[in-house]
Amino acid sequence: MRLLHHPVLTCEESRRLEQEYFGLGCETEETAMYRAGRAVATAIEDDFEEIGGFPSLGRVLVLAGKGNNAGDALIAANTLLDRHPELELHVWLVFSPEEFRASLHGPFALLRSRSRILAIEENTDLEALLREGAGLGCIDLCLDGILGMGGSPPLRGTPRRVVRAVNDCPFIRFRASVDVPTGVFTEGDPDAFRADFTYATGIAKTPLVPEAHLSSCGRVRYLDLGFFDHGLDAPADLHILLPSNLWQLASFRPAGTHKRDFGHLLLLAGSDPMPGACLMASSAAVHAGTGLVTTASTPAAVDAGTVVLPEVMWHRTAAPEEGGLGPAVLGELDGLLAGASALLVGPGLGEGDPQGQLVERVVREVDLPLVLDASALRAELPEWLAQRPASFAPVVLTPHPGEWKRLGGEDAEGGGTAALRSFCARTGTVVVRKGARTRIANADRVVWSPFGGPVLARGGTGDLLAGMTGALLAQHPRQPFEAAALAAVWHGTAADRLARREGQAGVRTTQLLDYLSAALGYHA
Repeated sequence: MRLLHHPVLTCEESRRLEQEYFGLGCETEETAMYRAGRAVATAIEDDFEEIGGFPSLGRVLVLAGKGNNAGDALIAANTLLDRHPELELHVWLVFSPEEFRASLHGPFALLRSRSRILAIEENTDLEALLREGAGLGCIDLCLDGILGMGGSPPLRGTPRRVVRAVNDCPFIRFRASVDVPTGVFTEGDPDAFRADFTYATGIAKTPLVPEAHLSSCGRVRYLDLGFFDHGLDAPADLHILLPSNLWQLASFRPAGTHKRDFGHLLLLAGSDPMPGACLMASSAAVHAGTGLVTTASTPAAVDAGTVVLPEVMWHRTAAPEEGGLGPAVLGELDGLLAGASALLVGPGLGEGDPQGQLVERVVREVDLPLVLDASALRAELPEWLAQRPASFAPVVLTPHPGEWKRLGGEDAEGGGTAALRSFCARTGTVVVRKGARTRIANADRVVWSPFGGPVLARGGTGDLLAGMTGALLAQHPRQPFEAAALAAVWHGTAADRLARREGQAGVRTTQLLDYLSAALGYHA
């Protein structure tokens, strides 16, 4: 497997790389602006699917500044009008047209006769304008193109008044920003525009990454404009993963292949009180392309699993200790361990002492590629990992923020990557730090998976990711970083497909598995 990713750069680094790109003569700045605007329009239409689809008869408000991201926003609006001619479009000019960059005059001219344009002045009653709009129903889309990466802190003057008024308006269904939300500088601003989505055009910028900026940046969509297709690159602490990573999962498998060619994943999971996590992880492993899946669990979990997952080979363990698996189970599994290509431990395992002893023995004694999730992520785990022989196979950890703190992981706020790499170096692990900004790290590098969203904020989605990670690790046991990153991209992309088809609220966790094929381009 090969990971495809692009660097996440500071705003200043982004400016330099853009200048270098345009200096090559590949295209003009204006041409790139038109491509960016059209890409933003398409992405907005796609993301509207999560709340019922784009409103062809709706109302759109564009907040236009004086730079290139205002041009992107105006071109996006014009593209939406071309596709949905019945839209009612309003454009608020936050700066005078005399201050426009030269590249902005063309996009502005396109909308001059197609929208209601208002120059915002010091005495303009913004709240009254927004109330008037709300009186007609709502504003379906507010698109922020005021400052982008061209501003400097703090937000002040007319931009600050406009952003405050829009942020306080309760009648806007969808808030989007082009490139970087207005007011989101390196250190952020309490008055910054609060976006549901930010569409990073051409280059993903570092202010979008910190979880402290989440309320302003919302979910990030990286719109690749081809800036890195001409040999350009830049050193970066963080790279963003591309959706094209999934193409390799949709490629042909060899004609003479055998089920054992695609790995054998063994799971130690489940307990009498929590059989569901075990079933979800096992089901995800089956769906993620593994040739063979064996799950060892308690009698209660096995009884449930044999009915709903006949594809799994179920191993009923001896009498459980405190309702879950204990260290003695390893004595039953010699043959299974010898035949497995990877081992997943943790989903639904339980928090008792016997389960802790089992995890300790696995870490210290089992020379298989490991995925440790959920109950296996104990406070003592870093100590146990230090005792794991250096020659043993790699270990992948999949903590959510609470589990990350339990492991003693340092704060990775601010988009910083040093804390993640340091932890991985100390423990010899690959870490999938789950959350709204999921990052995958080893001692040398960190990548960001921007896929997925609030539809994943429900019990069991982590168990699905653990099963998928174990499945890909079983198929590629020598590529733990790549397996973990690809699982995160696949999991998040399937979640996006699920939300666009079924919405964010009225779904079940396991419905995500029905969209794994769609995430690879099937049944689109």
